Amino acid sequence: MGISITAQAKISLILAATISPLIFQGTASAKPTETNPNGPGALRSPVRATGSGSTFVNWYPSSITLPQGMSYPCALTPLPTSLPGIPAGDRNYINHVYTMLLKCVQAKTIMLSKLRPGEARSAYSRYYADTRAALETIRKEPTPTGLESFRNQVMNAIVLQVTFFSKATAAAENGTDGNTIMQIPEGRQASNLLMSAWGEMQGRYPQWSEETKDSMYHHLCALDLF
Repeated sequence: MGISITAQAKISLILAATISPLIFQGTASAKPTETNPNGPGALRSPVRATGSGSTFVNWYPSSITLPQGMSYPCALTPLPTSLPGIPAGDRNYINHVYTMLLKCVQAKTIMLSKLRPGEARSAYSRYYADTRAALETIRKEPTPTGLESFRNQVMNAIVLQVTFFSKATAAAENGTDGNTIMQIPEGRQASNLLMSAWGEMQGRYPQWSEETKDSMYHHLCALDLF
């Protein structure tokens, strides 16, 4: 599923105006590292990917539990460490990017729970910092050939969600009801991009296991606002 030329133009403007330092242009040139500068949690020991000739470094946390009393909006399951069905050359990228997507999911879930007068503005500051850090990490992650479209769709979706929550914060502090807040257009635009990103994953990995497919789907599902 794609988006209209008008929507693409809006996304370009949002990228330029909202988080311009994070705009991705061209192929990532950053060298792979064995640590995450944004602290995804204690890293497990690097695992040599069989036959890949490179070291697989697992960033994914040992627990995906949200703060007490909170739950994910769908049946999110942890990303399998071995990523069955994902080619060895893609595993670092998928592991690292989906770890950052998990951070965005958690920040978004907490932020949604704070959209009320007296809480939204302070919650947005934390949401913005956490989400921006995750987005910057995705931008810097070396992208395997063929995954550029997925990367761009995911990054643009996150930027649109940041804009959605900026507007939602102002609305919530002014007492706007939740149904009205959910009509803010950037939320639906982000949703469309996440669906497109899921299509990229389906086309890229026809041999993935059901466990891998289910987890990767629900990370994108949990990030979606709808």
